[in-house]
Amino acid sequence: MNRKEFLTQSFAAGLGLALVPGFLSNCSTAAPVFELPVVSSGELQRVRGNVFRYTHRGGTIGILETGDGFTVIDAQFPDTIKPLLDALSVKGKPVEFLCNTHHHGDHTSGNIAFRGLTDKVIAHRAVPGLQQKAAEKNKTLDAQLYAHILFDEKYSFSSGKEKITGYHFGNGHTLGDAMYHFENANVVHMGDLMFMNMIPVYRTADGADSVQWISVLQQAQRFFDDDTVFIFGHAGTLAHTVGTKSNLKEMADFLAATNDFLDKAIKGGVSNAELLKSHDFVPGFEHRKTPERFPGYLDEVRKTLQNS
Repeated sequence: MNRKEFLTQSFAAGLGLALVPGFLSNCSTAAPVFELPVVSSGELQRVRGNVFRYTHRGGTIGILETGDGFTVIDAQFPDTIKPLLDALSVKGKPVEFLCNTHHHGDHTSGNIAFRGLTDKVIAHRAVPGLQQKAAEKNKTLDAQLYAHILFDEKYSFSSGKEKITGYHFGNGHTLGDAMYHFENANVVHMGDLMFMNMIPVYRTADGADSVQWISVLQQAQRFFDDDTVFIFGHAGTLAHTVGTKSNLKEMADFLAATNDFLDKAIKGGVSNAELLKSHDFVPGFEHRKTPERFPGYLDEVRKTLQNS
């Protein structure tokens, strides 16, 4: 299959600010094989071919439909995944696989809704332990379903004629970050390795590392081709939950700018409290202004740089 045939025009470059939702429904020159399921709440849109994305509350969910069934990437929360599962059940096909991109609750709390629907739950090897640790802290141990098909660097499986491969290029957002490539459709779900136009969630205790994160994004840019479409874990708008390699570069540039900004402050003896008196965003990245998250983000990245 020629991947170029799926696109009628290129995605907007740079920050992806010119992307519009209507464009995504016209990505393929051929009629889709399967109709888009109808959800009672949340937003479900076609990404390319038979790969869809679902947004409601929490991380963006990716869905593949084949003649054999469904593969779902991430699970949000039990209440927000229910409208999607209800819609998929109407098709009369099984959920073959559930994949987690990492352990955070807005991606794994809904795993429990898949109990009895699939016995194939996939994640990086670090995810179950981190998920359990978080559940212990939040006193939600009884509401967990853990991945049991675990991988270190790469894991491939198939549904119908589509091959799906999970990759771990190292920790960035967490110790268990994985991205999943729908190879024929040439769509990659990046999980929370990608936040568009906002400050990312960053916790060093979970394995967040701004230096390594840049490396992971650079590896992804080299590994996937220019026709690849990417699904992002979080974005300010629905349109921005899908993008291109140019967006991966912008995210890496943002992290590099953060590192430079704080490195200069550390060397100059300037505290984060002092920085916040004159800055509410990383210089050059005003479009990534998230006031409630910015102070904690600076504190956590400073920890990374001071401990490196």
